[in-house]
Amino acid sequence: MEQNNFLSWIFILFGCLILGAAIFNWNYFFKLRKAQMLVKAVGLTTARIIYAVLGLIFALTGANHLFNLGIFPF
Repeated sequence: MEQNNFLSWIFILFGCLILGAAIFNWNYFFKLRKAQMLVKAVGLTTARIIYAVLGLIFALTGANHLFNLGIFPF
């Protein structure tokens, strides 16, 4: 059970980090090589939206599992 709680907190932490990078337009985050591939493919604004959605999904998945919110049916 402790392992699952730790993994849930990791999901919440990374989700908030990614969401924060997307909202506040952290240049060092979007200058990373893997992020640059997406930025070049779809543009910075669309990449920020995609990262914001991914961060929200990660954070909600961790919170759903940790606090048993019932947001996702799995």
